[in-house]
Amino acid sequence: MNNTTPSLSTVAVPGWVTEQQLALHLQVSTRHLINLRKRGLPFIQLGSTVRYDLEEVEAYLRTNRRLSSHVERQKRRAAIAAQ
Repeated sequence: MNNTTPSLSTVAVPGWVTEQQLALHLQVSTRHLINLRKRGLPFIQLGSTVRYDLEEVEAYLRTNRRLSSHVERQKRRAAIAAQ
């Protein structure tokens, strides 16, 4: 019989991750995640525990992404040139 404590990955609900796991996945700080939550990043809070659904987070990031100003200028110039 194995007396080791199960790791987070074996007891976590599939698709739901902790703040630390999401920060590592996105390569950002947990403070940045808190700021994103204030701006609408979907999460669930159970007591003092915060969890994120990876599918919801990825959908949020896709719909709320902003391009760099350089890329936006290139797109505007291309649209003007196409007219």
